[in-house]
Amino acid sequence: MTQAPVRAADDEAVVERAIELLRAADLGLPGLDDNGRRLAALLRSVAGGPAPAGSPDTAPAPQVTDATGVTDGLPCVVWEWARAMGVTEAAFRADRRAFLRGDLAGVELCPRALVRAAVPRLRGLAALPGDHRLSLVWTRDRPSVTFPVRIPDRSAVALPDRPAPLCAQYVHHELGHAMELAWRSPGLPLAERWRRPPVIAEWGALVVETLGLSVAWLVSLGVPADTAERVAAHCRYEDRYTRALAALILRCAARPERLEEEVARTAGDLIDPRHVREEMQRAGYWSAVFEGHALADRTVAAFTERWGERWWDEAGSWRELREQLTAGPAGPSSNGPAR
Repeated sequence: MTQAPVRAADDEAVVERAIELLRAADLGLPGLDDNGRRLAALLRSVAGGPAPAGSPDTAPAPQVTDATGVTDGLPCVVWEWARAMGVTEAAFRADRRAFLRGDLAGVELCPRALVRAAVPRLRGLAALPGDHRLSLVWTRDRPSVTFPVRIPDRSAVALPDRPAPLCAQYVHHELGHAMELAWRSPGLPLAERWRRPPVIAEWGALVVETLGLSVAWLVSLGVPADTAERVAAHCRYEDRYTRALAALILRCAARPERLEEEVARTAGDLIDPRHVREEMQRAGYWSAVFEGHALADRTVAAFTERWGERWWDEAGSWRELREQLTAGPAGPSSNGPAR
């Protein structure tokens, strides 16, 4: 019996589904049945990762005491962002994902071209070691993710290939995760490379992510100045939105019985309470993001004071970041790929 050849499109669909399963299992997303969890565990074992330490939804809700000001600015962020894009906030309600990606922004940025430009630049600055290879997986429109693999000195990075302004944010974020993985001791067992304090992982990735918010950095990669300005502006709005959303999720996680009231008070009808309730199931991740932003802000501010606005052009800043991450604040162990 002749077996039908497997088409490239079929291969891509399998890869996308595998990545989706890994993320769903590691983040405790709803809708994953027992068979899906078993398949995710098998996929992780093939990549060399250990079994999850515990169910994400059983982790205690983190306490957030300094997020009120950030959260209360959520509607203003969306309104200002919509005006900057030349649309009304109704566009956000109609398709939040398209709005966040920048599909309505009137400008495109190719993620493949951005990776081709950014990786050699980061290697030249010794931010990304030259001997650490990246296995790139391009997906249709799945969330980005980075994880170690069995091959020594190599990380896998999955990125959506849809041209969009937001790729300046998530491409740099994932390159930051790859950088942090590359800086880890090469003598560590592979399973240990999957286990790292989530706050430190997000801290490093969020420092690199700020490059996507910098017009000067994007122009230095060959992005036309007018495109760079619009892309960076879009990503700055997205950055403000993510910080406010993280604060809202953590506040609701601390007092889940008041979720609907809190969402309505701070976001009106812009945010669906069901979305916040789903995200509360991975409150530990959002806590790492919230704290990682605070650490990244202090790091970038210190680098800017020492080296100026183009701190990223100084190899010394990357050496110092490596030292800071190595000796940084301890966080709870986390299994799974970096987001």
